[in-house]
Amino acid sequence: MPKLSVSQQGVSLKAILPEGRFVGADDIWIRSCCGKWDECQEGDLFVALIDADTDGHLFVQDAANSGAQSILGERLTTSSLPQCIVPDSRQAYARICQALAGKPSSYLATVGITGSHGKTSVSYLVDSILSSAALRVGRFDSDLCAVSGRSLSQTETTWTPPQIAFTMARFVLEDCSHAVIEAPSEFLATHNFAGLELDVAVLTNIRRQHLDLHLSVENYRRVKARLLGLLKLKGVAVINADDPVCHYLIDEIKAPTLTYAIHQDANVKGRLLESAWGEQTFLISAGTESVVIRSSIIGKQHVYNCLAATATCLSLGLDLTSIAKGIENCQLIPGRMQTINCGQSFGVLVDSAENSEQLATVLNTVKYAATGRVFCVCSYDENQSAQQRYHLGRIAERHSHMAVITGPSPVSELDYEPSHQILDGFKNVCRAQVIPDRIKAIEWALGQAKPGDVVVVTGRGSRAIATVDQSRWAVTDAEVCKAWLYENVQEEAPIVVPGNDIFNIDDYRN
Repeated sequence: MPKLSVSQQGVSLKAILPEGRFVGADDIWIRSCCGKWDECQEGDLFVALIDADTDGHLFVQDAANSGAQSILGERLTTSSLPQCIVPDSRQAYARICQALAGKPSSYLATVGITGSHGKTSVSYLVDSILSSAALRVGRFDSDLCAVSGRSLSQTETTWTPPQIAFTMARFVLEDCSHAVIEAPSEFLATHNFAGLELDVAVLTNIRRQHLDLHLSVENYRRVKARLLGLLKLKGVAVINADDPVCHYLIDEIKAPTLTYAIHQDANVKGRLLESAWGEQTFLISAGTESVVIRSSIIGKQHVYNCLAATATCLSLGLDLTSIAKGIENCQLIPGRMQTINCGQSFGVLVDSAENSEQLATVLNTVKYAATGRVFCVCSYDENQSAQQRYHLGRIAERHSHMAVITGPSPVSELDYEPSHQILDGFKNVCRAQVIPDRIKAIEWALGQAKPGDVVVVTGRGSRAIATVDQSRWAVTDAEVCKAWLYENVQEEAPIVVPGNDIFNIDDYRN
């Protein structure tokens, strides 16, 4: 985790947190802060955070022994160190991190994106549009942290307050003019994005996802709406008018708002013109202007994502023609409706769908584009409940001809219980194959496909399912599909193998 600090005079805690109550000092000047007592260093402000498992107030003395010089918490402790008492230490922590980083979002045109579906795809599209307009863009989403397509980190993306502030500061140092940030609900709920200032806040949709975390749709709606509270004075909200819950929020938003929709009246409208396997054409209209866009990414959800990106970039001052060029330049979003074409006579698609609603969206799109059967590789996630897995099985049976139930990775020790929980959702179990080893499951599905069929591999998207060569090579679903296809479709049609980005299937098979 990066350590945020400033030199020389530091920053005033009273200036950052005017609502704070100070004990033992009129103000506290800090140069660095830490939210974990065992990581505290000399001179740190220790922030006592409370979560489901721990209470940071219990470790104040340990933090002091590690070098902490002051304390921030939600209640007074027995420590003799200067203390600042606030209503919510998590929100205060995030605001402090942004201040210590120099409030980088004030130097950037910043876009924040949240919603049940489409966050990462919209971030890719906005990045592509801005980059096509010769602007330097930093993107921070669930896939990676990157500047103009160049990855800044090889580690998994995290949304801790220090990491968010550090990343934004890095974008400023990289001479970015724009930043695009994905904001998942679980981190909005814990105020990890507090202190961030947005020029555009995008709300894609609000579905029944994550109700195990938020308990009710109303709570979920309130958490998602927190992103709108981060808007700058002249910031713009971008809202999906076709989504019932988002539509309900429109009248409550005080900021200037741009809406997008396919079915409802909106500032930015979309209409699907033509769709086939591997390509679709749609119309985007804004005011009196319209553009036709051709994309290799199929499905209505992609049209919605393009409309969200269009409304976002219009609010940033780009014209519709430049936006259309940027959308068409984005012909691949890794692990999101990603088609794999290696010369085979059947379709192959990889998508990150991991819950029943996402799976239904993907399979419905594929079902209407396919001319033959649909094979679905459907996997469980370790964090899913038995009921969530049951609904995955219901959707997989309803919308595919054959489902292959598997796990999230290749396994040596087989655990059939999660797979059987998915199988419980099937009325006719003959329409399912249980193959716990993910690579073998993908290979089996590909081996069953005939001309005109489609194989859909879901659950992992662009995330690694295995590593080879001492973990330096991350293997994804798409790479497994490519390796198998390049080995097995040679007799169907001659193909040209591109570059060195395709490994031999034996590299990971064992």
